[in-house]
Amino acid sequence: MKFSGFHDESFQFFKDLKENNDPAWFEENESALEEHVLKPFRELVEEMRPFMTELDPSLAPGEDVAPHLSLLERGTQVPPGTPPYKTSLYAYFWNTELKRLSDATLYVGIDPEGVRMGFSIYDFGVNRRARIATVFRPRLQSDLQLLDEYIKAAYLRRGFNFHRYARAAGRLGMRQVEAFPERGVGWDNTLGWVVSRHLHIGSSRLTPGSFVSELQDTFNRLYPLYTFCSDPRPDWKRRMKKAIKG
Repeated sequence: MKFSGFHDESFQFFKDLKENNDPAWFEENESALEEHVLKPFRELVEEMRPFMTELDPSLAPGEDVAPHLSLLERGTQVPPGTPPYKTSLYAYFWNTELKRLSDATLYVGIDPEGVRMGFSIYDFGVNRRARIATVFRPRLQSDLQLLDEYIKAAYLRRGFNFHRYARAAGRLGMRQVEAFPERGVGWDNTLGWVVSRHLHIGSSRLTPGSFVSELQDTFNRLYPLYTFCSDPRPDWKRRMKKAIKG
C-alpha cells in the first residue's frame, strides 16, 4: 500500500476541529477524517512495515493497523470543560508482544501545524513491569554516560527537542522538568521522556516520497534510544556502542 501523503486537507481537518471541537461537527466531518487523515495513516504504517521489520522485527506493525493509531476521543478522566476530541493523531511502533503503555515507542503524528516524529517512554502506572521501571531507570543509574555519548555522536541535540516529565500536583498530572540531568539521581522522578522533531506545513520534506525517507532516517537515528530505554536483551550495550561508532 503506497503512502499518498499528508495534504492541506489533512492539516485543515485538525485546524477546523480545534475551532469546532464538539460531537455534532465531528460526526458531520467523519468522511473528511477517513479520507484525509486515517487513510494516509494506514498507508504510511503499511509502507513502513518492511523498514520496521528490518530495523527490529519486534517493532513491526501487526496485521491490524488500527491498534497502532491513537484515538481522537478523550477518555472520561479529564478535567471539566476539556474539549471531547484531541487535535492530533499518532501512529505508534512498539514491541507488540507488550501492551503499548508498557513499552517505549517510535511515533509519527499530525497536528494543525505539521507533522511530529519521535521517541517516547512513559510511566502511566499501569504495569510495575513496564520497561521504564525495569529497563530505563536501572540503566540511567549504571550507564547514563553511554546514553549521553550516543546523543552526542548522533547530533540529536541539533534538530530534535528533548522533554522530560515528572509528577505534578494531582494524581493524573505531569509537569515538564529539566530534559537531561547530568547525574543518574536526577532522573529518579521521571514519568516521561520524549525526543522529537517537527516538520511544519509547507516543508518540502512532507511530499510523500521525501517524507517516508525522512521518517525512516529519523527512526534509524532514534532506535538506539529505544535500545537503551526499553530493550532487555543482553547484547544491548554492544549495539549501543556500535551505534556510537557509526
